[in-house]
Amino acid sequence: MENVLTVVAKIYPKAGKADDLAALLVKMADAVRQAEPDCLVYRPHRAAKDPAVFLFYEQYRSRAAFEFHRTAPHLAAYREQMKGLLDKPTEVEFYHSLTD
Repeated sequence: MENVLTVVAKIYPKAGKADDLAALLVKMADAVRQAEPDCLVYRPHRAAKDPAVFLFYEQYRSRAAFEFHRTAPHLAAYREQMKGLLDKPTEVEFYHSLTD
């Protein structure tokens, strides 16, 4: 799958907010799967070693699909709901696949 964009985002909740954040991430994943056909994978994870660390693994058909995701109304609503839950800014990295 040439042009597939992979995004990895690490998310760190404030103390005592991890379960609230986990619930919100699950809701967001459901919304993205329903609204974004060019989002191939959008899966939240919780670290086994430290349950206060979350990771989103995302794959998009193209950079344009990611830009749609980034500006989608349901993502704006999600960001609004996250206010007060995060300890620090989300760390985001972009990758391109070496194989199909």
